[in-house]
Amino acid sequence: MDAIKALADPDLREAARDSLAARGSAAVGPLLEELLDETSPVRPWDIEFVLAKRIGPAAFDEVTTALAAATEEESRRRVSRVFTAFRAVGLYVNALSHPAAEVRSSAAYGIQNACSVAFGREPNPDVDYPVVIDALTPLLADPDPYVAQRAEWALTMLGPGVVERMRDVRVHGPANLRSRALTVLTAVGGEEALSPADRASVERLIRIKSLDDQAQPLDTCFTSWIAVASGDQQGIMELLGLYETRPATFALGLSVGLHDSHDGAEHGRVYVTPEVDGWTLVLGPWCNPGDPERAEDVLRVVTELSRRYGRAQAYYSGEYGDSGWLVAENGNVLRRFRASGQQDDAEYTLGEPLPEERAACVEEGITPVGDADADEEEWRELAAYLASHLAEQLGVSPLELGPHNTVRGVGAVALTPYAREHGRPNTGAYAI
Repeated sequence: MDAIKALADPDLREAARDSLAARGSAAVGPLLEELLDETSPVRPWDIEFVLAKRIGPAAFDEVTTALAAATEEESRRRVSRVFTAFRAVGLYVNALSHPAAEVRSSAAYGIQNACSVAFGREPNPDVDYPVVIDALTPLLADPDPYVAQRAEWALTMLGPGVVERMRDVRVHGPANLRSRALTVLTAVGGEEALSPADRASVERLIRIKSLDDQAQPLDTCFTSWIAVASGDQQGIMELLGLYETRPATFALGLSVGLHDSHDGAEHGRVYVTPEVDGWTLVLGPWCNPGDPERAEDVLRVVTELSRRYGRAQAYYSGEYGDSGWLVAENGNVLRRFRASGQQDDAEYTLGEPLPEERAACVEEGITPVGDADADEEEWRELAAYLASHLAEQLGVSPLELGPHNTVRGVGAVALTPYAREHGRPNTGAYAI
């Protein structure tokens, strides 16, 4: 115990590690007791290091037993960190059949950490990937939903070798694995990895769900959209130069939007809603009126849309307090404004403040923007969160959609002109 307590002292820590490592498995129980003592002065990661890196696999069985026995969330978290730090793939594979769900999920996570080839990582040369994939696959139907989800996540990170195994499950079963196998398959290989039968099945499901599809909020955290006062979905898509349009539910549109807004602002794809209360919305980073790369083209297409349909707008609403909007009527730009906190925000300003902007100031209790004595800093603090509010005032906001909205038609996912020049977006696993 003196050696364990010495781990808290930087001057004694290295000698304490050597002493505990020399004791081997005899030190494991006391180390775990110290780990689970939340009042201990010893940092959990110092104990983790000794157990996983210095004592190593000799501690694995006892750590596994402690993980299975842990009843409190903090205790499970601490022991799971040790468990997944061993990076012992063979031991994790064996632990996938453990009766405790916490052990199975931690084993799947340990495999993910040790074997992942995601984000450009090289395969682990000491791992037999087919064996690991075969061991994880049955957990896709684990009775504990978190274990099943963890197995799914791990499999999506094990590289292209997963594709054939998931295809085999899709064809030959067992049946209780087929649904998650499809998700893994699309996450790893995209739509291109699906068989013709699976593609037809997905398309049929979208058609069925579209029959009574209700509007739902399209909040992607970093949400950009164009709004057009018309239900002429086809004409709007033609004017925007969209192509390869395919039917999509609101859920699918949101899922695609989340993916494209969080993974480097994908400009090659958008979701086009059906008519919602007389408006059609086009969702995706390609629509951002304040994006330096897109601003002038968005200005052009919104102006053209307003010339044809009377009213057209574009918005951006960011998670971190930044907004932008563009409002045009009958071919004339009434207003463009960006509040992103960047020094060049003023370069994006066109037109005079809208009545709705001034009304928002009054509601907030500040001098309306445009008045001689208006406080610029107060206005920009308000404007940073104003995009969705203005969209709702001037038409329809995708962030406020729901069953109260009247929907006509079927939405679509489409490629943008950007995809013709820069390549097609990667496909993946999306909700329908």
